[in-house]
Amino acid sequence: MDFETALDFLRGDPATIEKLKYYADREELCVTSLTMLHLLETVNKKEIVMKFANSVTVLPFDKRAAQIASQINKGLMEKGELPKMMESILTAAICMANDAFLFSRSSWKFDGIKGLKRV
Repeated sequence: MDFETALDFLRGDPATIEKLKYYADREELCVTSLTMLHLLETVNKKEIVMKFANSVTVLPFDKRAAQIASQINKGLMEKGELPKMMESILTAAICMANDAFLFSRSSWKFDGIKGLKRV
């Protein structure tokens, strides 16, 4: 899940909680290390963020994700598309490097990124 989805969950958004319950019963829930960074910067109660982090898998931005991010950025530029926000590219790359599905309420931020699996 991306930052906005994780933040909605921590804020207690009923629709987000329902969707995450559905997926938690079927798959492992993951967030990226970028999402963790944003949560730690945004949420005042760090213990809530850390409790959340302990209940999900945190996927790292590693060498494989960096390679994929570079390919995504290059592919978008070759198609004449303005590069997406780097955060979207990095999030997509981390998901792709870990063969994970992305759950985002702002899926438009990831349009044009080939190979990204979304729910």
